Amino acid sequence: MEINRGYVKLIRFHNNGFNTTPYNSSTFCHSLPFINFEVTDLGMKNEIIKEHNVIRPKINDQKWKGCFVFLEEYDKQLLKKGALVMRKNHKKNISFLKVENQTIWVRNTPHTGKEDCYVNQYTEVIEHEGEKYSFNKYLGTYSNLYWVQMKINLALKRLVLGKQHLGYVPEWLSEAYITDDQVNCLESSNLFVLKEHVKRVMREGPLFLKNSRGKFNDKSKMASI
Repeated sequence: MEINRGYVKLIRFHNNGFNTTPYNSSTFCHSLPFINFEVTDLGMKNEIIKEHNVIRPKINDQKWKGCFVFLEEYDKQLLKKGALVMRKNHKKNISFLKVENQTIWVRNTPHTGKEDCYVNQYTEVIEHEGEKYSFNKYLGTYSNLYWVQMKINLALKRLVLGKQHLGYVPEWLSEAYITDDQVNCLESSNLFVLKEHVKRVMREGPLFLKNSRGKFNDKSKMASI
């Protein structure tokens, strides 16, 4: 299965739109680190990295400014009894990011479910009496929710396969973290959003049109398509 799109739709629930903040700040402190590892094949599992490739951004580190988004879709139940309950009355923002050569951060969980990880161990090196010894250690209990790198088209394939395998779209499957530089490249004008919608209708046919019916009736809701 190959998925090739010019742009990916990004969704974010926040009254300030796609505002970016340091990953860790005095307001929000996120304990789950990034793994400097790019998943290039969805069949990868239980990879081992070097210890220095586990990155824990410091408080207010501007190099790790970004925001959380959903790729293409999300589980609407999250607004009722899930992680988005606190944002259920916030504005729903839609923007598009050019796919070509773009790498984003996704959860360290294969499309088959949270029982596995793309990366689950790191190699630690210690020195004793002048000799160096290396041994592998597991990342931790919640390592499936760490962040790994992935090209957008591969992330979209992961989303499709995961939805087919699980029967729905859990938060970890469509959630992503994008950087400040990527936010600055987003396309979000009403005209651009409309053009992308038309392209998808032409490509995906009546089913997409049925799912989107009524969203153009109110111009003020154009950006929510």
